[in-house]
Amino acid sequence: MVGRTFATPWLALAAAAAVTADPFSAQAYTASGDRTFPATLILPQLTPGDEAYINLNTLPLASGGPGTPSRSTSVTATWGKTITDRLGVYLEETYSQIGLSGAGTARGWQNLDGDLKYLAVNNLDHEFVMSLGLDRETGGTGARRVGASGSGATKPELYLGKGLGDLDIGYLRPLAVTSYTSVQIADSAPRPDLIENGFVVEYSIPYLQSKVRSFDLPDVLRRVTPMTEIALVSPAGRSYGSRTTALVAPGLSYAGDGWELAVEAQLPATRATGTGIGVTAQLHVALDFFFPDSIGKPLFASP
Repeated sequence: MVGRTFATPWLALAAAAAVTADPFSAQAYTASGDRTFPATLILPQLTPGDEAYINLNTLPLASGGPGTPSRSTSVTATWGKTITDRLGVYLEETYSQIGLSGAGTARGWQNLDGDLKYLAVNNLDHEFVMSLGLDRETGGTGARRVGASGSGATKPELYLGKGLGDLDIGYLRPLAVTSYTSVQIADSAPRPDLIENGFVVEYSIPYLQSKVRSFDLPDVLRRVTPMTEIALVSPAGRSYGSRTTALVAPGLSYAGDGWELAVEAQLPATRATGTGIGVTAQLHVALDFFFPDSIGKPLFASP
């Protein structure tokens, strides 16, 4: 969830928490045919997987005066476990540090978040995937001083991804687009319902090298995927002081053997989102790569 500015001090803290406890938290990489979609940092990725990753996120906020949030910094840890080849669950927890203008710093945990995700379509020939998800945030499990809500929320989710490798478009074949749409339904007021949308455009240099043309590039560049993520959050129905936010995040992902390291700038597109340039970084580890016969294996694997 991208940050937003509210009318009261507590709701302003909730705005900072919205940046800190991002519901667009990233998941694992996804393969479809010759295409590997890298792990993203702002938007969720496409399918369930056995993985663990950690995110560091910092963003200046639109402070409303003394005692209101001026910067949010967070560390988020996520663990994903497959139940079957197509069904998986995720658990996520975030520790937040929110700077308050002229009033020190608030620290604490955000609400515990869980997600159930199902891979509905994986068309290998056309590099197309579609997944369905159901996310549940447990209200009252985090600290109110950093904006964790006493009210929980549930959201149905739709994930789409399409690589362009099946098209006769030359050097544009390494391009891919993924999207995310959800409706977050709050358990009770004054927490607002939210519509969340986002997409990412990425250009895979590994795909370029292996499927289009092999250039004489340094080894480090052969593993890089430039990408730009855009996340939009708008209130649905009564806003309770919330405002539409938009965040643009250009960056790079480097893929190692069973791991990825990615860094993106965070550029607020509305004042409600923030007032300066932020940074987010992620280290992702594929447990199915390192532990294929134990913790990286689905609980009920296909024979």
